[in-house]
Amino acid sequence: MSFNYIEYLPLVVLGIAAFWLMTIKVEKKYYSWVLTHWFYKQSLASKLSSVFFFAGFSFLLLALLDLRGPEERVTGKSSDQKTVVLIDASASMLAEDVRPNRFEKATLLAKHFIKKAVGHQVSVVVFSDGQKRIVPFTKDMDLVEARLNTLKGLDLERGGTGLSMAIQESIQYFINSEQRPFGNILVITDAEETEGGLKLKVPDGISVAVVGVGTAKGGPIPIRNSRGVFRGNKKFRGETVISKLDESFLKQLGQEIKHFKYWVASSYSLPTEEILRFFRRSFKTKKTEDDFRVRPVLANYMMVPGVVFLIAAFMLKNLKSFVMVMLLIVSMNTFGQDKKEPEKNKVIVDLEERFARNELGVEGKKKLASELLKQGFSEEASKLYEEILHKDINNNNAIEKFNLGSAYLKSGKIQEGLKIYTDLIDHLESDASGKNQELLQKAKLNMLKAIHAQASQKNNKSQKNDKKQKKDEKGKDKKQKGQDGGQSKDQKESKDQGQQKDKKDKKDKDESKDPSDSNKNQDQKNKQKNDQAKDGKAKKDKVPSILKQLLSDDNQLQKKVIDANTVKGKSREKKDW
Repeated sequence: MSFNYIEYLPLVVLGIAAFWLMTIKVEKKYYSWVLTHWFYKQSLASKLSSVFFFAGFSFLLLALLDLRGPEERVTGKSSDQKTVVLIDASASMLAEDVRPNRFEKATLLAKHFIKKAVGHQVSVVVFSDGQKRIVPFTKDMDLVEARLNTLKGLDLERGGTGLSMAIQESIQYFINSEQRPFGNILVITDAEETEGGLKLKVPDGISVAVVGVGTAKGGPIPIRNSRGVFRGNKKFRGETVISKLDESFLKQLGQEIKHFKYWVASSYSLPTEEILRFFRRSFKTKKTEDDFRVRPVLANYMMVPGVVFLIAAFMLKNLKSFVMVMLLIVSMNTFGQDKKEPEKNKVIVDLEERFARNELGVEGKKKLASELLKQGFSEEASKLYEEILHKDINNNNAIEKFNLGSAYLKSGKIQEGLKIYTDLIDHLESDASGKNQELLQKAKLNMLKAIHAQASQKNNKSQKNDKKQKKDEKGKDKKQKGQDGGQSKDQKESKDQGQQKDKKDKKDKDESKDPSDSNKNQDQKNKQKNDQAKDGKAKKDKVPSILKQLLSDDNQLQKKVIDANTVKGKSREKKDW
């Protein structure tokens, strides 16, 4: 266990010592002043707070030195799929035994693979007797496709096929300091090795897929000028060169590579899905556990106690305030608890169970409704009364109607309650027997209370609305005063007179003008609009033409840069296709 930045340890120690001396000096001076003026000594909690604050600050400073544990070997699984696409750019790729020719077919295969290779990091390399990487590993498939489009005008008249050397050199792109080479190589070539070949040493972690472009019958290699005009076929020792796909070479190549498979692409075949399945299958078999050397990070051993000490220092320094805040929180939680709803007593529960079993008659339902109203379940009581009571009021249901009205009032339905009470009062006053005088007095009293409650609600609403209106009016007055504050009355009057004169002059001018002049003005406005529309269209038309020019310039630059031909030091007898 050691610090990763041990060279900075003396500076950290000096910083801790300077901070500690400074805090001691300041605290002594402060508490001596407090003692002389206020007769108050430093408490034990304050001293502990200073010690804890110093300890927390020291731990956090030491954590900056990055504490690490001893070196360990950790096993982990590699997960990235990296694929290098090798495209043959030798002269034999100009043969037209595959439509339109071998090289264009190869670029088409590469584009199709890149579109389908989701999750791969792709790099593109062009090779002949040498090789050049035109795109490093990337997941930006638009960039890769743009680089492939620049290969159309590549000069392929010279250059042999160094296939074995290209595969061997591509392995270096997968080498990394932490783990062994691991990835995929896709070669698109006519498999006509003209550079003699060499013995390959491909690691087991790399899969090689080769797509042969061409036919066994073969074809001549046409030579064309920059305009595409045919100048004749390529010749060697006075004879026309016939380039053929060498499938036997591909089979021999596969004997030296553990994970290897090849395909032969005709004019209309694109074996992209099969290639991806091969890479996926070999990737799963190669996905073995690799060893890594790491030093575990132990900075949390410094960070955690540092934070704990700082929190303890803060709490001890503000102990009284912290206790007060905790008491306030506890009291708010106790007082802020919602009031529990009243629980139903045993009588209501029994009656509800009987009601659910349809064992209650009308009298039983009335009893249940009255019990619910007594216990405070006014809404349930009102619904039950609505079911069992008729609309008409008589002496038999007067008490239940009274209960229904009170249930409405308690549940907040004041209008419905007032209606029930008015009907009930009319009925009781018209009753000649005068038996229910006590009930009549109670109904009138409840009705008066309901009317007072309704009136107070209306007054509160109207007061709120009046306050809002007054605020709005005050805001409008302030705005008008701010607008009119910088102007005097004389200025306002002169401005109003000037505006009236301008309006009269405009009317006189409009009346004096001929209708032909107004028509001319309209024609001129229409012409201006048409001209502006034409200018906008012209600008829009210019933009794509500028983009095309930029793309063509980029293609020209890429053609100059991408050149895989290395023909220096060749003998005359050596094949250059």
